Amino acid sequence: MSVPAYTAALSAAQSKAKFTAEVQTAAAKVDVSALSAAVEAVLAGGDDAVVQGEEAAALKSGFFFAVELVKMLTSEPGTDEKLELYKYFKRAQNQEPAQPSFYQMEAKFKYNAWKEISHISEYKAQALYIKQVNDLIEKFGTRD
Repeated sequence: MSVPAYTAALSAAQSKAKFTAEVQTAAAKVDVSALSAAVEAVLAGGDDAVVQGEEAAALKSGFFFAVELVKMLTSEPGTDEKLELYKYFKRAQNQEPAQPSFYQMEAKFKYNAWKEISHISEYKAQALYIKQVNDLIEKFGTRD
């Protein structure tokens, strides 16, 4: 899989060597080999990349593990990094943020970030979220 830091954290959580019970529980639901195949296929595919069956289930479980894992970073990500996580999270959940009014600057940034990727598949967004979490783990590391 092209996300080595994420994979190492997944392995540590599945063996219960690190992280909280919530993170370990999320990790237990992930089929590593199916997740690896799904992430590789989706990242290699176009914006409309899709996986099915076992791979789709593994990608979704891997995404939810990444959502829990991001809470274990040693430092809080910066504004741009949070915006990246936000847009992929919203798209991966197939959620559209409310269109902000003129004066809601933070909401406008979030909406515009989401809008940039609103055309990609939810599977692509899940894989990109996992990749973003991998990059953040490499940058900040994780707490036990």
